[in-house]
Amino acid sequence: MPPHVLIVDDDIHARIILGTLVRRMGCEVIEASNANEALAILFDENAPFAIDLVITDVWMPGIDGLALLRTLREKLPSLPVAMVSARATLNSSLEAINNGAYAYLTKPFRAEEVQTVVERGLERGQEARARHELLAQFSQLAQLEGRFGDIQGQTAITDNDMIGELISGLKHELGNIVSAIILNLEMLKHSSNIPAAMSENLNDLEASANDLARLLSRFKEYPQTPTLMQVIDLREVLSAALDVTRSRDIAARTAFDVQMTDRPLCVHASAPELSRTFVNLLDNAVEAARRQVVVRLRAQDGAALLTIEDDGPGFDASRLEHPFTPTATTKTREGFMRGIGLGLFIARVVIALHNAQITLQNRESGGARVIVRFPLLDEDCTD
Repeated sequence: MPPHVLIVDDDIHARIILGTLVRRMGCEVIEASNANEALAILFDENAPFAIDLVITDVWMPGIDGLALLRTLREKLPSLPVAMVSARATLNSSLEAINNGAYAYLTKPFRAEEVQTVVERGLERGQEARARHELLAQFSQLAQLEGRFGDIQGQTAITDNDMIGELISGLKHELGNIVSAIILNLEMLKHSSNIPAAMSENLNDLEASANDLARLLSRFKEYPQTPTLMQVIDLREVLSAALDVTRSRDIAARTAFDVQMTDRPLCVHASAPELSRTFVNLLDNAVEAARRQVVVRLRAQDGAALLTIEDDGPGFDASRLEHPFTPTATTKTREGFMRGIGLGLFIARVVIALHNAQITLQNRESGGARVIVRFPLLDEDCTD
Protein backbone atom coordinates (compact mmCIF):
# COMPACT_ATOMS: atom_id res chain seq x y z
CA MET A 1 0.00 0.00 0.00
CA PRO A 2 1.43 3.42 -0.92
CA PRO A 3 1.97 5.98 1.86
CA HIS A 4 -0.99 8.25 2.61
CA VAL A 5 -0.24 11.95 3.04
CA LEU A 6 -2.82 14.34 4.48
CA ILE A 7 -2.55 17.93 3.19
CA VAL A 8 -4.36 20.52 5.30
CA ASP A 9 -4.75 24.02 3.81
CA ASP A 10 -7.65 26.42 3.37
CA ASP A 11 -6.18 27.53 0.02
CA ILE A 12 -7.38 25.10 -2.67
CA HIS A 13 -4.63 26.20 -5.07
CA ALA A 14 -1.94 25.38 -2.50
CA ARG A 15 -3.53 21.96 -1.97
CA ILE A 16 -3.54 21.28 -5.72
CA ILE A 17 0.10 22.28 -6.20
CA LEU A 18 1.39 20.46 -3.15
CA GLY A 19 -0.80 17.43 -3.85
CA THR A 20 0.54 17.15 -7.40
CA LEU A 21 4.15 17.16 -6.17
CA VAL A 22 3.43 14.56 -3.48
CA ARG A 23 1.53 12.26 -5.90
CA ARG A 24 4.54 12.26 -8.21
CA MET A 25 6.42 10.51 -5.40
CA GLY A 26 3.96 7.59 -5.48
CA CYS A 27 1.92 8.70 -2.47
CA GLU A 28 -1.84 8.79 -2.03
CA VAL A 29 -2.99 12.31 -1.14
CA ILE A 30 -5.96 13.15 1.08
CA GLU A 31 -7.03 16.79 1.34
CA ALA A 32 -8.63 18.77 4.15
CA SER A 33 -9.56 22.45 3.96
CA ASN A 34 -9.36 23.04 7.71
CA ALA A 35 -8.22 21.50 10.99
CA ASN A 36 -11.65 20.07 11.86
CA GLU A 37 -11.80 18.14 8.57
CA ALA A 38 -8.26 16.91 9.19
CA LEU A 39 -9.10 15.64 12.68
CA ALA A 40 -12.21 13.86 11.38
CA ILE A 41 -10.07 12.05 8.80
CA LEU A 42 -7.33 11.18 11.27
CA PHE A 43 -9.70 9.77 13.89
CA ASP A 44 -12.11 7.99 11.57
CA GLU A 45 -12.20 4.46 13.02
CA ASN A 46 -13.76 3.11 9.82
CA ALA A 47 -11.14 4.52 7.46
CA PRO A 48 -9.61 1.82 5.20
CA PHE A 49 -6.14 3.35 5.54
CA ALA A 50 -3.93 5.12 8.06
CA ILE A 51 -2.37 8.52 7.53
CA ASP A 52 1.44 8.29 7.36
CA LEU A 53 2.26 11.99 7.18
CA VAL A 54 0.53 15.34 7.72
CA ILE A 55 1.51 18.56 5.93
CA THR A 56 -0.48 21.50 7.28
CA ASP A 57 -0.61 25.22 6.70
CA VAL A 58 0.13 27.43 9.69
CA TRP A 59 -2.36 30.23 9.11
CA MET A 60 -5.93 28.95 8.73
CA PRO A 61 -9.29 30.31 9.95
CA GLY A 62 -10.70 28.70 13.08
CA ILE A 63 -8.21 26.20 14.47
CA ASP A 64 -4.85 27.20 13.03
CA GLY A 65 -2.02 24.86 12.08
CA LEU A 66 -0.10 25.31 15.31
CA ALA A 67 -3.14 24.34 17.40
CA LEU A 68 -3.64 21.32 15.13
CA LEU A 69 0.02 20.41 15.62
CA ARG A 70 -0.30 20.53 19.41
CA THR A 71 -3.39 18.29 19.26
CA LEU A 72 -1.61 15.75 17.07
CA ARG A 73 1.47 15.70 19.30
CA GLU A 74 -0.82 14.89 22.23
CA LYS A 75 -3.09 12.36 20.51
CA LEU A 76 -0.80 10.86 17.83
CA PRO A 77 2.77 11.51 19.03
CA SER A 78 4.42 9.21 16.46
CA LEU A 79 2.69 10.83 13.43
CA PRO A 80 5.16 13.10 11.53
CA VAL A 81 3.87 16.64 10.93
CA ALA A 82 5.40 19.24 8.62
CA MET A 83 4.29 22.89 8.55
CA VAL A 84 3.91 25.20 5.53
CA SER A 85 3.32 28.93 5.32
CA ALA A 86 3.39 31.75 2.79
CA ARG A 87 4.35 34.27 5.49
CA ALA A 88 6.68 32.42 7.79
CA THR A 89 8.03 34.32 10.75
CA LEU A 90 10.81 33.41 13.14
CA ASN A 91 8.30 33.08 15.98
CA SER A 92 5.96 30.78 14.04
CA SER A 93 8.87 28.65 12.84
CA LEU A 94 10.27 28.26 16.34
CA GLU A 95 6.86 27.51 17.81
CA ALA A 96 6.26 24.84 15.17
CA ILE A 97 9.61 23.14 15.82
CA ASN A 98 9.21 23.41 19.60
CA ASN A 99 5.79 21.76 19.37
CA GLY A 100 7.15 18.80 17.43
CA ALA A 101 7.03 19.66 13.72
CA TYR A 102 9.96 18.00 11.95
CA ALA A 103 10.05 20.44 9.00
CA TYR A 104 8.87 23.92 7.95
CA LEU A 105 8.19 24.70 4.26
CA THR A 106 7.57 28.13 2.80
CA LYS A 107 5.40 28.93 -0.19
CA PRO A 108 5.86 28.95 -3.15
CA PHE A 109 6.86 25.28 -3.09
CA ARG A 110 10.00 23.98 -4.72
CA ALA A 111 9.75 20.40 -5.97
CA GLU A 112 13.09 19.26 -4.51
CA GLU A 113 12.24 20.73 -1.08
CA VAL A 114 8.86 19.00 -1.02
CA GLN A 115 10.46 15.69 -1.98
CA THR A 116 13.06 15.98 0.78
CA VAL A 117 10.45 16.87 3.41
CA VAL A 118 8.11 14.03 2.41
CA GLU A 119 10.93 11.45 2.32
CA ARG A 120 12.16 12.53 5.76
CA GLY A 121 8.66 12.43 7.19
CA LEU A 122 7.87 8.96 5.86
CA GLU A 123 11.17 7.61 7.20
CA ARG A 124 10.50 9.12 10.63
CA GLY A 125 7.00 7.65 10.66
CA GLN A 126 8.23 4.18 9.72
CA GLU A 127 10.89 4.23 12.43
CA ALA A 128 8.43 5.59 15.02
CA ARG A 129 5.92 2.83 14.27
CA ALA A 130 8.63 0.17 14.50
CA ARG A 131 9.84 1.60 17.83
CA HIS A 132 6.25 1.68 19.14
CA GLU A 133 5.73 -1.95 18.18
CA LEU A 134 9.05 -2.90 19.75
CA LEU A 135 8.15 -1.18 23.02
CA ALA A 136 4.76 -2.94 23.02
CA GLN A 137 6.56 -6.26 22.75
CA PHE A 138 8.88 -5.33 25.60
CA SER A 139 5.78 -4.47 27.63
CA GLN A 140 4.65 -8.06 27.16
CA LEU A 141 8.06 -9.16 28.39
CA ALA A 142 7.52 -7.05 31.50
CA GLN A 143 4.39 -9.07 32.24
CA LEU A 144 6.33 -12.29 31.77
CA GLU A 145 8.96 -10.98 34.18
CA GLY A 146 6.34 -10.84 36.88
CA ARG A 147 5.51 -14.47 36.30
CA PHE A 148 9.18 -15.40 36.53
CA GLY A 149 9.12 -13.73 39.93
CA ASP A 150 7.36 -16.87 41.17
CA ILE A 151 10.68 -18.64 40.66
CA GLN A 152 12.91 -15.86 41.98
CA GLY A 153 10.91 -15.48 45.20
CA GLN A 154 11.95 -18.91 46.45
CA THR A 155 15.19 -19.32 48.37
CA ALA A 156 15.46 -22.98 47.38
CA ILE A 157 13.66 -24.73 44.55
CA THR A 158 13.22 -28.48 44.91
CA ASP A 159 10.11 -29.15 42.86
CA ASN A 160 11.52 -29.45 39.34
CA ASP A 161 8.13 -30.51 38.00
CA MET A 162 6.70 -27.13 39.07
CA ILE A 163 9.45 -25.26 37.26
CA GLY A 164 9.06 -27.40 34.17
CA GLU A 165 5.32 -26.78 34.11
CA LEU A 166 5.81 -23.02 34.48
CA ILE A 167 8.42 -22.85 31.74
CA SER A 168 6.35 -25.03 29.39
CA GLY A 169 3.51 -22.57 29.76
CA LEU A 170 5.76 -19.66 28.77
CA LYS A 171 7.59 -21.25 25.82
CA HIS A 172 5.18 -20.41 23.04
CA GLU A 173 4.31 -16.91 24.29
CA LEU A 174 7.92 -15.92 24.90
CA GLY A 175 9.10 -17.38 21.59
CA ASN A 176 6.63 -15.29 19.58
CA ILE A 177 7.66 -12.10 21.38
CA VAL A 178 11.37 -12.74 20.87
CA SER A 179 10.88 -13.45 17.16
CA ALA A 180 8.88 -10.25 16.72
CA ILE A 181 11.51 -8.19 18.56
CA ILE A 182 14.34 -9.52 16.39
CA LEU A 183 12.36 -8.84 13.19
CA ASN A 184 11.58 -5.29 14.29
CA LEU A 185 15.23 -4.69 15.15
CA GLU A 186 16.21 -5.81 11.67
CA MET A 187 13.67 -3.40 10.18
CA LEU A 188 15.03 -0.51 12.24
CA LYS A 189 18.67 -1.32 11.51
CA HIS A 190 18.05 -1.27 7.76
CA SER A 191 16.17 2.03 7.83
CA SER A 192 18.07 4.88 6.26
CA ASN A 193 19.47 7.94 8.01
CA ILE A 194 19.68 6.33 11.47
CA PRO A 195 22.03 8.36 13.70
CA ALA A 196 25.21 6.62 14.85
CA ALA A 197 24.08 6.74 18.48
CA MET A 198 20.79 5.02 17.65
CA SER A 199 22.60 2.42 15.54
CA GLU A 200 24.74 1.56 18.57
CA ASN A 201 21.59 1.34 20.68
CA LEU A 202 20.00 -1.05 18.18
CA ASN A 203 23.10 -3.23 18.26
CA ASP A 204 22.75 -3.45 22.06
CA LEU A 205 19.10 -4.39 21.73
CA GLU A 206 19.86 -7.02 19.12
CA ALA A 207 22.51 -8.59 21.37
CA SER A 208 20.01 -8.71 24.25
CA ALA A 209 17.30 -10.19 22.05
CA ASN A 210 19.71 -12.86 20.85
CA ASP A 211 20.59 -13.64 24.48
CA LEU A 212 16.89 -14.01 25.17
CA ALA A 213 16.51 -16.31 22.16
CA ARG A 214 19.31 -18.50 23.50
CA LEU A 215 17.62 -18.55 26.89
CA LEU A 216 14.38 -19.61 25.22
CA SER A 217 16.15 -22.53 23.55
CA ARG A 218 17.36 -23.49 27.03
CA PHE A 219 13.75 -23.48 28.23
CA LYS A 220 12.79 -25.82 25.41
CA GLU A 221 15.35 -28.32 26.68
CA TYR A 222 14.40 -27.92 30.34
CA PRO A 223 13.80 -30.12 32.28
CA GLN A 224 14.26 -32.96 29.78
CA THR A 225 18.03 -32.35 29.54
CA PRO A 226 19.37 -32.07 33.09
CA THR A 227 22.90 -32.81 31.84
CA LEU A 228 23.18 -29.10 30.98
CA MET A 229 23.67 -28.53 34.71
CA GLN A 230 27.03 -29.69 36.05
CA VAL A 231 29.04 -29.30 39.23
CA ILE A 232 31.45 -26.42 38.55
CA ASP A 233 33.79 -24.12 40.44
CA LEU A 234 32.20 -20.68 40.38
CA ARG A 235 35.64 -19.05 40.51
CA GLU A 236 36.51 -20.40 37.07
CA VAL A 237 33.32 -19.07 35.47
CA LEU A 238 33.83 -15.63 37.01
CA SER A 239 37.49 -15.51 35.92
CA ALA A 240 36.50 -16.29 32.32
CA ALA A 241 33.79 -13.60 32.38
CA LEU A 242 36.28 -11.05 33.75
CA ASP A 243 38.68 -11.84 30.89
CA VAL A 244 35.92 -11.14 28.35
CA THR A 245 34.92 -7.83 29.95
CA ARG A 246 38.51 -6.64 30.37
CA SER A 247 39.17 -7.28 26.67
CA ARG A 248 36.52 -4.78 25.55
CA ASP A 249 37.59 -1.28 24.45
CA ILE A 250 35.34 0.49 26.95
CA ALA A 251 37.01 -1.34 29.85
CA ALA A 252 40.38 0.27 29.08
CA ARG A 253 39.57 3.28 31.31
CA THR A 254 38.32 1.13 34.21
CA ALA A 255 40.40 -0.18 37.12
CA PHE A 256 39.34 -3.62 38.37
CA ASP A 257 39.68 -4.56 42.04
CA VAL A 258 39.07 -8.32 42.16
CA GLN A 259 39.23 -10.57 45.22
CA MET A 260 38.27 -14.27 45.19
CA THR A 261 38.47 -16.86 47.93
CA ASP A 262 41.23 -19.48 47.71
CA ARG A 263 38.83 -22.37 48.34
CA PRO A 264 36.70 -23.93 45.55
CA LEU A 265 33.11 -22.72 45.38
CA CYS A 266 31.21 -25.70 43.98
CA VAL A 267 27.72 -25.07 42.57
CA HIS A 268 25.31 -26.94 40.32
CA ALA A 269 25.11 -24.80 37.18
CA SER A 270 25.38 -24.40 33.43
CA ALA A 271 28.77 -22.73 32.89
CA PRO A 272 27.91 -21.12 29.47
CA GLU A 273 24.72 -19.54 30.80
CA LEU A 274 26.35 -18.22 33.96
CA SER A 275 29.32 -16.91 32.00
CA ARG A 276 27.06 -14.85 29.69
CA THR A 277 25.14 -13.56 32.70
CA PHE A 278 28.32 -12.57 34.55
CA VAL A 279 29.64 -10.80 31.44
CA ASN A 280 26.39 -8.84 31.19
CA LEU A 281 26.56 -7.76 34.85
CA LEU A 282 30.24 -6.82 34.55
CA ASP A 283 29.62 -4.89 31.33
CA ASN A 284 26.84 -2.94 33.07
CA ALA A 285 29.22 -2.04 35.89
CA VAL A 286 31.92 -0.92 33.44
CA GLU A 287 29.39 1.18 31.49
CA ALA A 288 28.36 2.97 34.69
CA ALA A 289 31.75 3.24 36.42
CA ARG A 290 33.68 6.47 36.56
CA ARG A 291 37.00 4.87 37.45
CA GLN A 292 36.65 1.53 39.23
CA VAL A 293 34.76 -1.76 39.36
CA VAL A 294 35.06 -3.90 42.49
CA VAL A 295 34.41 -7.65 42.30
CA ARG A 296 34.27 -9.96 45.34
CA LEU A 297 33.57 -13.70 45.41
CA ARG A 298 33.53 -15.50 48.77
CA ALA A 299 31.75 -18.15 50.83
CA GLN A 300 29.25 -17.04 53.45
CA ASP A 301 26.72 -19.04 55.47
CA GLY A 302 26.64 -22.01 53.11
CA ALA A 303 26.39 -19.84 50.00
CA ALA A 304 28.72 -18.42 47.36
CA LEU A 305 28.37 -14.64 47.43
CA LEU A 306 29.28 -12.64 44.32
CA THR A 307 29.34 -8.84 44.66
CA ILE A 308 29.92 -6.44 41.74
CA GLU A 309 30.20 -2.72 42.53
CA ASP A 310 30.90 0.42 40.53
CA ASP A 311 31.57 4.04 41.47
CA GLY A 312 29.09 5.46 38.98
CA PRO A 313 25.83 7.37 39.55
CA GLY A 314 24.00 4.37 41.00
CA PHE A 315 20.46 3.24 40.25
CA ASP A 316 17.69 5.79 39.90
CA ALA A 317 15.31 5.44 42.86
CA SER A 318 12.24 4.79 40.68
CA ARG A 319 14.17 2.30 38.57
CA LEU A 320 15.38 0.48 41.67
CA GLU A 321 11.76 -0.27 42.58
CA HIS A 322 11.37 -2.43 39.44
CA PRO A 323 14.95 -3.17 38.37
CA PHE A 324 14.24 -6.29 36.33
CA THR A 325 11.43 -4.91 34.19
CA PRO A 326 12.51 -5.05 30.50
CA THR A 327 11.58 -1.42 29.83
CA ALA A 328 13.95 -0.14 32.55
CA THR A 329 17.52 0.40 31.35
CA THR A 330 20.54 1.46 33.36
CA LYS A 331 22.79 2.05 30.34
CA THR A 332 23.55 5.60 29.26
CA ARG A 333 26.48 7.07 27.40
CA GLU A 334 26.95 10.74 26.57
CA GLY A 335 23.34 11.36 27.55
CA PHE A 336 21.98 8.70 25.18
CA MET A 337 19.95 5.84 26.65
CA ARG A 338 21.11 2.47 25.40
CA GLY A 339 19.13 -0.74 25.57
CA ILE A 340 15.74 -1.36 27.12
CA GLY A 341 16.84 -3.35 30.11
CA LEU A 342 16.64 -6.89 28.72
CA GLY A 343 20.03 -7.72 30.27
CA LEU A 344 18.82 -7.62 33.88
CA PHE A 345 15.60 -9.37 32.94
CA ILE A 346 17.56 -12.26 31.41
CA ALA A 347 20.07 -12.28 34.28
CA ARG A 348 17.29 -12.63 36.82
CA VAL A 349 15.73 -15.58 34.98
CA VAL A 350 19.06 -17.39 34.48
CA ILE A 351 20.05 -16.88 38.11
CA ALA A 352 16.64 -18.04 39.36
CA LEU A 353 16.93 -21.22 37.30
CA HIS A 354 20.17 -21.89 39.18
CA ASN A 355 18.34 -21.75 42.53
CA ALA A 356 20.15 -18.48 43.18
CA GLN A 357 19.06 -14.94 44.03
CA ILE A 358 20.08 -11.54 42.64
CA THR A 359 19.71 -8.22 44.49
CA LEU A 360 20.41 -4.66 43.33
CA GLN A 361 21.42 -1.87 45.72
CA ASN A 362 22.93 1.59 45.80
CA ARG A 363 26.14 1.99 47.79
CA GLU A 364 26.16 4.53 50.60
CA SER A 365 29.37 6.03 49.17
CA GLY A 366 27.82 6.28 45.70
CA GLY A 367 27.55 3.82 42.85
CA ALA A 368 25.68 0.58 42.30
CA ARG A 369 26.00 -2.86 43.84
CA VAL A 370 24.82 -6.22 42.46
CA ILE A 371 24.74 -9.21 44.81
CA VAL A 372 24.25 -12.79 43.60
CA ARG A 373 23.92 -15.62 46.13
CA PHE A 374 24.35 -19.28 45.05
CA PRO A 375 23.72 -22.33 47.26
CA LEU A 376 27.02 -24.18 47.74
CA LEU A 377 27.39 -27.93 47.26
CA ASP A 378 29.25 -30.24 49.64
CA GLU A 379 30.85 -32.27 46.84
CA ASP A 380 34.28 -31.56 45.38
CA CYS A 381 34.53 -29.86 41.95
CA THR A 382 38.31 -29.60 41.62
CA ASP A 383 38.92 -32.91 39.81
